[in-house]
Amino acid sequence: MKKPRAAGWAAGIGAALGTYAFLEPYRYRLTRKNVPIRHGSPPVTVLHLSDTHLAAGDARLRRFLEQLPGEIGFVPDIVAATGDMIEDDAAIEDLVAVLAGIEARIGRFFVYGSHDYFSPAGPSYLKYFTGGEVKHEPRRRDESAMTNGLESKGWISVINRTEIVTSAKGTIRIAGVDDPYLEWHDTDHIERDAEDDLAIALVHAPDVVSEWALNGFDLVLAGHTHGGQVRVPGFGAVVTNCSLPRALAAGLSRIGRTWLHVSPGLGTGRYTPIRFNCRPEATLLYLEPGG
Repeated sequence: MKKPRAAGWAAGIGAALGTYAFLEPYRYRLTRKNVPIRHGSPPVTVLHLSDTHLAAGDARLRRFLEQLPGEIGFVPDIVAATGDMIEDDAAIEDLVAVLAGIEARIGRFFVYGSHDYFSPAGPSYLKYFTGGEVKHEPRRRDESAMTNGLESKGWISVINRTEIVTSAKGTIRIAGVDDPYLEWHDTDHIERDAEDDLAIALVHAPDVVSEWALNGFDLVLAGHTHGGQVRVPGFGAVVTNCSLPRALAAGLSRIGRTWLHVSPGLGTGRYTPIRFNCRPEATLLYLEPGG
């Protein structure tokens, strides 16, 4: 008589965990992390946003982003968005509006991911769990509308380019590349000058981190992996959809003298709306000299 009862408990627990996996994508949070950087670098705060996958009418995510400045409690030095910002074209106006309300003392910078250029191809459950190739519809999005909107609000694109900012914190180099998975990235501008007090890179997919590390960047900000979306305690991400080791799929990692931060992201793909043990988050990084 005990076996049926045990089976019932197991079924109940399995159903509860399955239900939770569809609820966790809406448990947004702000996390704060300290990043020890080299002596002589200025202390800088960086708000890292990634993979919002904002869809038209997504009131919950929009509300979280609108309330984020108040939750932080101060204006960060830098705000960085590392791609896959929208899930459909109709969300561009909403995205520009909410990002316009997030201020920065030094500057706000962005790069794009594949979802900012192409609509989802269709149900991709199998692709997610097998890590297969991403396929896109022939129709391109009109990302120029999003670019123009963001730039009109003071955001700066670092897609395949570098921006040098002279500020009260010193000379800060902000560089970025286009999505490596589309093979549109250009790395010719990746370099660091001896006069730079701090060098930060923005990429969508973290696979190219070694090129930035070899050029002496202090911090690389990336997204794309969603932290795996499904993380098993003691094992980590079930799937990363990138070529880096599973341990580097989320959070802070040290690559030589360079820090890599891979954001778990704030959204999910339209056809994989689940998370487990991997809450969506915005991350506030405190870069502190002395590391």
